[in-house]
Amino acid sequence: MDANVGRLLDRLEALGLRERTLIIFTSDNGHSCGHHGFWGKGNGTFPLNMYENSVKIPFIASHPGRIPQGRVSDCLLSAYDVFPTLLDYLGLPIPAAGNRPGRSFARLLAGESGEARDSVVVHSEYGPVRMIRTQEWKYVHRYPFGPCELYDLVPDPNERKNVLEEPQNRALGRELQRQLNNWFLEYADPVRDGDRLPVAGRGQLNTVDREHSPAEAFAALDDLLWEGSALGQRK
Repeated sequence: MDANVGRLLDRLEALGLRERTLIIFTSDNGHSCGHHGFWGKGNGTFPLNMYENSVKIPFIASHPGRIPQGRVSDCLLSAYDVFPTLLDYLGLPIPAAGNRPGRSFARLLAGESGEARDSVVVHSEYGPVRMIRTQEWKYVHRYPFGPCELYDLVPDPNERKNVLEEPQNRALGRELQRQLNNWFLEYADPVRDGDRLPVAGRGQLNTVDREHSPAEAFAALDDLLWEGSALGQRK
């Protein structure tokens, strides 16, 4: 991938298009490579997880003469912000029709301060698992019975200690849950809402045992999950 990104850049420069081209490098979702004791993404465990390494993705933008080089931003952004950002960047109107949560961060790309967002909501194919994150806190809600989680990301960036049940944090947990619910009430289509879907933590992983098929491995995993084994407790 590294080599072919370079080939694309070289080709754009050879065609004289580099300074006329906005390049964005990003991806789908994060991945745990042994983090928290498992290999996979958010649906690589049961219960499904919303760890930072499962949901954060790279976003690199380059446009000589328009985007300052070497800048790193810690603003809270989401993939649903890319659509209005591209339109805004090109000077095109953002459609008023449709109920979309995204907002443009074109000013941020240009090196300006831009409009700061207090929180960002992460929603994906994880059905009944949802997350809201601020600069300091992360709240994870699991329908219908939990367990739910609250992490203080400043002293605990690796999300090792769930502090939701600590008395001093209960009000904050309820407030973040309220904000999360309101976000989905405003933007989600009830017909397509996955908050009650029985999504399990199969992930998209193959077995490392060559003597057994992936189907056999998943069947064995399902048996362990239903038996309430240690594997079903996020191992």
